[in-house]
Amino acid sequence: MVGYSKAPEGPKRRWTYFAIAATAAATVSVGLAAFIAFHPLGYKAVTAVDDIGEAVAALVAAGACAWASRRAVGRLRLAWTLIAVSAASWGMGEVVWSIYEVGLGVDVPFPSLADVGFLTAVPFAIAGVLAFSTQNRGTSTHWRVWLDGSIIALSLTVAGWAMGLRDVYLSSGASVTDRLIGLAYPLGDVLVATVLVLAIRRATSRQTGRMLLLLGGLLANSIADSTFAYLSAAGAFTVRGSVVDTGWVVGYLMIALAAMWPSDRTDDVVDRAPIDVWQVALPWVGVGIAAATIAVQASLGHLPDAFTVTLACILGLLVMVSQVMTQKDSVVMVVRSRRSEALLADVIAHAPAGVIQLETDFRILAANPRFAALVHAGQESQIGMHIGKFLSVDEARLVMDAVRSLDSGDADGIEMENEVTRVDGTKAWLHWSATVVLKADGTTDYYIAMLEDTTARHEHEAAAAASLAVLERLNQVKSSFLHNVSHEFKTALTGIHGFSELIRDADDLDLAEVKGFAADIYRDADRLDRMVTEMLDLDLAETSRASLKLVPVDLNGLILNELEAGKSHVGGITIVANLDPALAAIAGDQDKLSQVVRTLLDNAVRYSPDGGHVTVTSRMKDLDVEVIVRDQGTAVRSDFDKPLFGVDDLYADSPIRNVVGTGLGLGIARQVVEMHGGRLWADRLQGDGSELHFVIPAPLPHPEAAQRAQVPPSAKVA
Repeated sequence: MVGYSKAPEGPKRRWTYFAIAATAAATVSVGLAAFIAFHPLGYKAVTAVDDIGEAVAALVAAGACAWASRRAVGRLRLAWTLIAVSAASWGMGEVVWSIYEVGLGVDVPFPSLADVGFLTAVPFAIAGVLAFSTQNRGTSTHWRVWLDGSIIALSLTVAGWAMGLRDVYLSSGASVTDRLIGLAYPLGDVLVATVLVLAIRRATSRQTGRMLLLLGGLLANSIADSTFAYLSAAGAFTVRGSVVDTGWVVGYLMIALAAMWPSDRTDDVVDRAPIDVWQVALPWVGVGIAAATIAVQASLGHLPDAFTVTLACILGLLVMVSQVMTQKDSVVMVVRSRRSEALLADVIAHAPAGVIQLETDFRILAANPRFAALVHAGQESQIGMHIGKFLSVDEARLVMDAVRSLDSGDADGIEMENEVTRVDGTKAWLHWSATVVLKADGTTDYYIAMLEDTTARHEHEAAAAASLAVLERLNQVKSSFLHNVSHEFKTALTGIHGFSELIRDADDLDLAEVKGFAADIYRDADRLDRMVTEMLDLDLAETSRASLKLVPVDLNGLILNELEAGKSHVGGITIVANLDPALAAIAGDQDKLSQVVRTLLDNAVRYSPDGGHVTVTSRMKDLDVEVIVRDQGTAVRSDFDKPLFGVDDLYADSPIRNVVGTGLGLGIARQVVEMHGGRLWADRLQGDGSELHFVIPAPLPHPEAAQRAQVPPSAKVA
């Protein structure tokens, strides 16, 4: 059957047995009271049933407490042992009493062995009750508990003395010893009542049922004992009056039921809940009873004697001491509370994390200075601000839904991380830790959130991701480069190997064919040499950053020199030079800058169509000198060259082609320009063609540059 479990059968069975025992105890108590009240079998039968019933009840309680002691551990075992000894002592005293009255049919002498058993039970009962708890609830200290106990004991003694305790003392016998023994009964009851009050103050929530039965049983015994003493002293104890004797039977049966209470061994757990107001008021209830008793006696014409006045004075002194110590404790608690409050305020104010208190509608109730610094707002201006002001609509909805999930109590807290917009419009990342504070009825009172700035971590993670992407791209570039270079090397070596083998093995080659083959071998070897040279140059520029020989350089003159030197390689390409005659001179390495211009011109000429045009332009751009080489070709290059120009590179989306086709010159050119503090990039043009630009700072004007160049603003090289 779904949901069925056999585990609860043990506790259920124990509760069943307890219910049967409680029913039997109630039946016996009611039956005994009725039998004594109506005495259907006469005085002797009532006496026999009364005395024997009290002895049996006490011995049953002793056995039940001994059984509970065997099942308990620690101080609980000691407590039940002491209660068992007390019940056994009282039961043996009642056995002696029964022997005199029932067995021998004579009056019980006073004092006798029965009194020893009765009086011995009192200190054991007191010690047993006190052993049930070793700590006091709330802020009660040991001395305060005993001071309150002394007030209660003295109050009850004053009330009892005024109501007849004096008569008990005087009627107990002629000797002082007899009178003290007679007085020991009601005084013992006063002490038991006092201990019961202390036990109530010490009782924990786990001990409620058991302690109520135990304390009720002891209280019933004390009431029966005191009533018997007062009635005997007044000469009013009769057969009908002996119905009061049922109190001992009821009391010890309740003690037996307390020992049988179905609970586990966790009853000795200390409850640190604050002491209740009614528990604090118990000593004052005792004082009120004493005062009311004296007032009633005085109104009846019974003025207090010297002993009563002395007790009242001592009681007043104890009350005064209690008040003084209470005031002292209150002052100490207030000081500690204020210190704790100030410490907590300092901790929150100087906390390295932002702390805010949020209403249930997510408006800020309070915030510490760190939160104001996180959101770049004044500490007072943020009060009443909705938390959604710092978040996007979607992020605000996610945060509020997550925080509201705390209302159910299923989770102690939540954590999240969001990008926020500060008051000044800047962005930041904040890590949230939120928890809920509930009201007494379990509904949400407000939320507490702690925030930490994680912007730096996010930036580092983004930088690390970008670096990783660059490394992955460079790894791909390296692989592509090695593949392309190895392919070109193999191609060239295959040609060299094939033509040389053909020359070696052929017998009928004429001189023209041998020269043709030799030209092919030379061309392939030249390609290998050029690739190796370019690779070494690129490695030198990348790794060693070779030193520059800086001299004043006239870029116009340098460009014209390269145009003149490259006339034989332009083929049918027309090169137009548009040079700014007022171009400023720059500080640079003339040989390396010549290499840059030569590389750009070779690249433009190589990929321009026959009959195409290449335009070389120089101009001032702000404080820089800019050179532009424009072609009409469709040049593309490999992934190895992609990092040269960045995201604006016109070749970024082009297919891969051989490294040798483009060469490594552009990479070397970029390094040289950057060594001069400049930048090299490419622009895609509408239709076919592209523009390669490089700019270099011109720290010093050089107006004579145009005169030295001796060139018109526009020139053609065909």
